[in-house]
Amino acid sequence: SINKTVVDDRSAVSLAQALMAAAGSQKDTVLIISADATASHQSVVTVMEAARRAGIAQITFAAQTTSGGKGK
Repeated sequence: SINKTVVDDRSAVSLAQALMAAAGSQKDTVLIISADATASHQSVVTVMEAARRAGIAQITFAAQTTSGGKGK
């Protein structure tokens, strides 16, 4: 999802269009990828390719612990 809106077509082209629409006229948009352990490597790569096509150069990853915030 992009800004909590589900994107049905998960191709890089469609995701890029959705990212451009979400970014609007904002410059220096930052994409935050939040993918858990069940997300495939290919799905993350596809999102990164969509960001490249959309002209989004700043990408970061959100991380969550699985132990309720008590890291080991």
